[in-house]
Amino acid sequence: MNFPVVLDIALGLVFIFFVLSLLASEIQEIIGTLLQWRAEHLKQSIEVLLAGNDRDKEQSAQVLADALYESPWIRGLNQEAKGSIARSFRQISHFIGRVYRTVTGQRNVFGVGKTSGPSYIPSEAFSNSLLERMQLGSLWQLLADDRLTNFARDRVLAPVTNILSDLKASTGNEFLLGAEFQQLEHSIRQIIEDFQGGLVSLSESLDRLVNRLEEFAHMAADVLPENNPLTETFLRRLDYIKRGLASSATERAALLSKLQPNVAHLLDVFDPNSSTYGELNQLAQRGSGEAQALLERLGKASLTPSLQASLAAIARKVEVTADTAREDVQQFGRELEKWYDRGMERATGVYKRNAKAVALMIGIGTAISINADTFHIATRLAVDPILRNSITQVADQVVADSNGDLNGNLEQVQTAVNQALDELPFPLGYNETVIEQQLKAEESWPIPFVPRRFLGWLVSGFAISMGSTFWFNVLKKVVNVRNSGDKGS
Repeated sequence: MNFPVVLDIALGLVFIFFVLSLLASEIQEIIGTLLQWRAEHLKQSIEVLLAGNDRDKEQSAQVLADALYESPWIRGLNQEAKGSIARSFRQISHFIGRVYRTVTGQRNVFGVGKTSGPSYIPSEAFSNSLLERMQLGSLWQLLADDRLTNFARDRVLAPVTNILSDLKASTGNEFLLGAEFQQLEHSIRQIIEDFQGGLVSLSESLDRLVNRLEEFAHMAADVLPENNPLTETFLRRLDYIKRGLASSATERAALLSKLQPNVAHLLDVFDPNSSTYGELNQLAQRGSGEAQALLERLGKASLTPSLQASLAAIARKVEVTADTAREDVQQFGRELEKWYDRGMERATGVYKRNAKAVALMIGIGTAISINADTFHIATRLAVDPILRNSITQVADQVVADSNGDLNGNLEQVQTAVNQALDELPFPLGYNETVIEQQLKAEESWPIPFVPRRFLGWLVSGFAISMGSTFWFNVLKKVVNVRNSGDKGS
């Protein structure tokens, strides 16, 4: 057998494997769609991410994942079909999924009464859902509001009230600086309201408090008599209060760190023995409706130990990288997205390995169902020049029409393949001729107890599982080698 004939046989085998791979890919895609493998695998991957591969915490992770899926950020990704035909198909696929889970005994990962979920969740949606579940943004604002209010009361208004009372007692004038002090009180209330409304940052609010105290000192200096020992004493005490707020950049930074709740501190709220939980509980006991509601919501947002450890590690990184206090939670959200993306990269690798195993089973099943015996196919190509030439011509035409790109010309390639299936007498199937030829070949088969066609099916199954893209690339190379040989001959 000369080299061109061997090359034609190889080309014929590669083309048949390519055709069968296309068929198997369609079968796998249909099964995956009906059984929602991608959506199911995504949900299971998120559960593994939340549990941290801790089997003892799988149920807690499932509960948390179910809660995240109820978030508007994720629930909105599961788009329902529009139109009667699309809805009917969706109902059929859901019914098939329920039957499949009933027969196999698999858990419905989408939750009780649910039959579907999104097959893709952006990292931003996951991060926002988890942050919403943990209520870190609300907790940060609530604690920061309370700390700033207490700070303004205890470190500004109370000391100023004390020295002003001393001045009034010394001068016997109960109305001294009354209007100016009321203006200071009003300014401080406005500063707190602006911060609570999100108009300014905590750092800017602290600077505004210092500025308002300086303005009050200037007004007092204008109103009080000059060169008066009481005036000088009062102004010195005011300056002492102001220097206690921010005498230097280092002192200001230290003060700001006490006022701002960092993310690591916020995460301690899930520990009932932590100072953060105690601070929130005190707010609730003082009658804060927001604190009471937040405590109730946090009680339902249980986190697995592995998730808490992962979040704590992220929080420590945020403490180092965040530029300002108010950016802590935002930076934490961005780091959560990266953590989720890394987890999904690992999950994608698992999904590909699982898909490869499924492709192998489908490949072997396809080979058996249509009697795709590699040894028989190779034999027929070797002894039947008409069949061999017909397949090689079609293979040349498919490669030429595709311009070397399967993905960009998939529809055109499939059309050519379908036409080839209708016109070419492929050595496949269970018709009498093929069966007779296989049985005859068995007579000279040297391996006992293992039928020749069984091994042929296995070889075909493995070949089909390689995928249509793989075989199309091989097909192009074989065609190019064959054509190069033709030109040189």
